[in-house]
Amino acid sequence: DEDTNINEDIILMNLYTDTVSTTLSKSSSNIVYSCNVVGKSTATKISIYLYLQEYKNGNWSNVDVVTKTATAHVSDKFSSAVSGRRYRTEAHVYVYSGSKYEYLEANSATMIY
Repeated sequence: DEDTNINEDIILMNLYTDTVSTTLSKSSSNIVYSCNVVGKSTATKISIYLYLQEYKNGNWSNVDVVTKTATAHVSDKFSSAVSGRRYRTEAHVYVYSGSKYEYLEANSATMIY
């Protein structure tokens, strides 16, 4: 069973964040998805809310979520994917510098499982 990797990097010029990237891949009976955030030297904390979304009936809906704070990388496996359906990730990222923060969103490319 060959792995299929889909990557979409978004390079941002923001106050506290250098880059946000999300990945989505098919491996055996799982979807493996992750988000990597690189904060600038002024970043004091990073919170990531990474959603796996499924396209069904003309809408994207969340089917799984993983969250992490005080780190720059989060990933998870989803074993309930339905063959032939479309999936993507949506990352909601908060990058803090002291009491100030910026909010960023990033989506992966779409994958048909």
